[in-house]
Amino acid sequence: MSKPLAPIVLFVYNRPRHTEQTLMALSENELAADSLLYIYADGFQENGTEEDALKVEQVRRCIASQQGFAEVKLIFREKNLGLAQNIIQGITEVVNRHGKVIVLEDDLLTSPGFLKYMNEALDFYAQEECVMHINAYMYPIGKHFPETFFYNVISSWGWGTWERAWKYFRPDAAALWSELDQQEKLYHFDLNGSNTFVRHLERNITGEIDTWAIKWLASVYLKEGFCLCPRQSLIQNIGFDGSGTHSNTIKMHDISQLAKEISIKPIILQEYNGIRNKMRAFYRYGGVSWRHKANYYWQYSKGRIYQKMPSFLKRIYKKITW
Repeated sequence: MSKPLAPIVLFVYNRPRHTEQTLMALSENELAADSLLYIYADGFQENGTEEDALKVEQVRRCIASQQGFAEVKLIFREKNLGLAQNIIQGITEVVNRHGKVIVLEDDLLTSPGFLKYMNEALDFYAQEECVMHINAYMYPIGKHFPETFFYNVISSWGWGTWERAWKYFRPDAAALWSELDQQEKLYHFDLNGSNTFVRHLERNITGEIDTWAIKWLASVYLKEGFCLCPRQSLIQNIGFDGSGTHSNTIKMHDISQLAKEISIKPIILQEYNGIRNKMRAFYRYGGVSWRHKANYYWQYSKGRIYQKMPSFLKRIYKKITW
């Protein structure tokens, strides 16, 4: 490639096994040996356990011995910033220095074609102001899509952006919610009332959680920005094992096979027809197949029946498996 490769920034904390797997997969990318890698390691929480401290140290030893890249720059946080602030500060520093950036967290396995796809997309759309984000993860919602298409919802699992776009990032969840409300866009922003994104934004407002991705999503949405998506995911998230800051053990995001490569070609600058309905179904039913929908309504029906049961039947119900 004639243009400089985008720097990669990886955020890690206290998951040595995940970090090792993430780095191994990344190093097997064909452009890894020519890429600059920044690794931001968050600091130990003052009220953390001895086990947490040991894991933080194990992660730091893992990244300190990392090879396979043109250069590795390590940033060790002296104090614990938390995932959101570590990411926001790290992205801002790197993208302002280099003009573009590829972002990963410590629980993402990349396809060998990930870096090629990301760099080609970042170069191809560098001057398209309306394109603000490059997604590398694609949900398991079927393969009846073009090889690449636009959607105005970001994914935080393996992505890239430019300084020209990141300057619009707004960290104030309350202000973002207020603007969406004033423009009467809350319903559309929330995938037509799927109760997915608005609730997440509201939990940030109340202080229940502190996350960054929903704020970037709302920032992009309010600028009417586009996100390029691959038909087949180049990312597998291995963090849904209960080990992460905001993770659980669900399997609905698993990818059966990663794309070996995705080609970047000119496409129409508009959101792909049908993607929003597919994603609304995915969030509502846990998938898009008829089996997912049937299971959703079966569980819903059981819940309604349970609510109407007399107390003695509820006690019996709890003792048996329906």
